[in-house]
Amino acid sequence: MEAMDTTNTTNTTKKKKRKNKRKQKILISFIIILLLVCVGIGIYMVLSKENPNIVQTKEADYHTISYEGEDYKYNTSIVSILVLGTDSSKEDEQGQADTIQLMLLNRETESIQVIALSRDIMTEIRMFDVARNDLGWNREHLALAYAYGDTKATGCILTNQAVSKLLYNVPINFYGAMNINALSEVHNVVGELTVTVPNNSLESVNKSWTKGATVTLTKDNVEQFLRPRNTSEKFSNNDRMQRHEAYLTAYFDKIREMLQNDFDKTLEKLYYASRSMTTNITLKDIQVFAQMALTYKFNPETDYYILEGDNVSGEFHDEFEVDQEYLKSLVVQLFYDKEEER
Repeated sequence: MEAMDTTNTTNTTKKKKRKNKRKQKILISFIIILLLVCVGIGIYMVLSKENPNIVQTKEADYHTISYEGEDYKYNTSIVSILVLGTDSSKEDEQGQADTIQLMLLNRETESIQVIALSRDIMTEIRMFDVARNDLGWNREHLALAYAYGDTKATGCILTNQAVSKLLYNVPINFYGAMNINALSEVHNVVGELTVTVPNNSLESVNKSWTKGATVTLTKDNVEQFLRPRNTSEKFSNNDRMQRHEAYLTAYFDKIREMLQNDFDKTLEKLYYASRSMTTNITLKDIQVFAQMALTYKFNPETDYYILEGDNVSGEFHDEFEVDQEYLKSLVVQLFYDKEEER
């Protein structure tokens, strides 16, 4: 009887030890998982401070929108490309975005639209202090969104985010930015380009560049046509935006003509020029976009949009207040379809 008790006691002790070991293993596993989670959160927070693209602010859902009592659904056939021209000429200089254009390639209608955005638009942009601490969204000039990037790529991402937020959070797929040094390379794709001068804002630069005059632009004089504005004159950026429109529509027409004549050689030139830009567009993307440019409809009279609004004299700089009713109408028109139509 005593032997049986001893055996039972021994078995019970062994079971308890095995049970305790399992508990210890579970506890150790839990601690390891907890440590890994903490390390992961720590890495995430560090990277978030270094790369503003990682921090995703909570935005309203862009998939649906209501306008004038009707419900609309986002058109997923749209490919959007943000094109920026910055005012910097040094590689170590960030600069601001002087030119901000959003190109839309609509695969459903096989058409192209362009939205021109003034650098002076007052809207919410993400700001950072000198230590790269995120100060959140603040109301400022749209051009400054790029300047808050610590690299050219993050400048593009921040401008991308600001433009998306301005346009009711619609997604923007691609970006490409060129500084002044890259401008000649990008222009050289088309060589000589004939452009009609839209206004008299360049008379002080070249007396013959008056409204209605036809000028030939090359890589040597294209900066003189696109960059200057009289900063002592109120709202001089408006005249410059008209010149940008004239140039970009002429450039697009020339590219389309070149693609028709020699697609592969033109594609090679475009890819070579893209290497002087800051962009997330790949060679494969350029091939696809070139095919779209070759066949898609684009009428500058009806497909090129400059946002409506009011010019305002700010305390230090010109400001542009977008007409919000017009803006929402345009966003619905270009990015959405009625629910029952899809």
